[in-house]
Amino acid sequence: MRVALIPMGVKTGDFSANWAEFERRFSGALTYNPDFVVFPEYCLTGFEERDFSGAGLYDEIVERVSRLAKENGVYVVFGLLEPYKNCVYNSALLIGRNREVLLKHRKFQEPYEFCTGNTVRTAKTEFGKVAVIICGDLYNKRILKWVRRKRPAYLFVPMEYSPDYGQPNEEDVGAMAERVKLLGVRAFIVNSYPPGGAWVFDENGTLLASTDGEKTLVWEQP
Repeated sequence: MRVALIPMGVKTGDFSANWAEFERRFSGALTYNPDFVVFPEYCLTGFEERDFSGAGLYDEIVERVSRLAKENGVYVVFGLLEPYKNCVYNSALLIGRNREVLLKHRKFQEPYEFCTGNTVRTAKTEFGKVAVIICGDLYNKRILKWVRRKRPAYLFVPMEYSPDYGQPNEEDVGAMAERVKLLGVRAFIVNSYPPGGAWVFDENGTLLASTDGEKTLVWEQP
């Protein structure tokens, strides 16, 4: 199992630029022959408070990313805005090798005026059972209960985290490690750029690999 985590640069409100960057980074990741390619939270639209217009691109985004997944035979994890009736979810999808949506997660821990999720689902892959959560969900008590109940083998965490002091520091990474230890699952975390960064932790919260800025992180199961 080989995973490529891509801290992609995101331009808020500029789908054309973001799609071009998504394709460029996706193509670059394929040189590592990955099984999973993982992008950050709402990576194709960005998000500014109270501007939910990017949700209107949901169907087009799913179609485009699904096509790339099938053409290249990879799983893709990424975040996007999802319209639903009279509200919008901050969601993340796992797209399968045959372009099907295997998993949808709706974010729990959301400070803005989104609708919020209420469950964690898992999907079966040839590598074991996987789950997806989003950014602040990592620190949510209900998420902790769900993940420990569902017991996935791997957890993917698209993120958009930009602390005022710049790049996430040792304290931030330590906090991630503590939460991963509580969850008890190997976790793959990727942040949008800037400030970027990506991290892989084992089920005991030990940091196995990391990168900073916009560098792609490639991790392979030993």
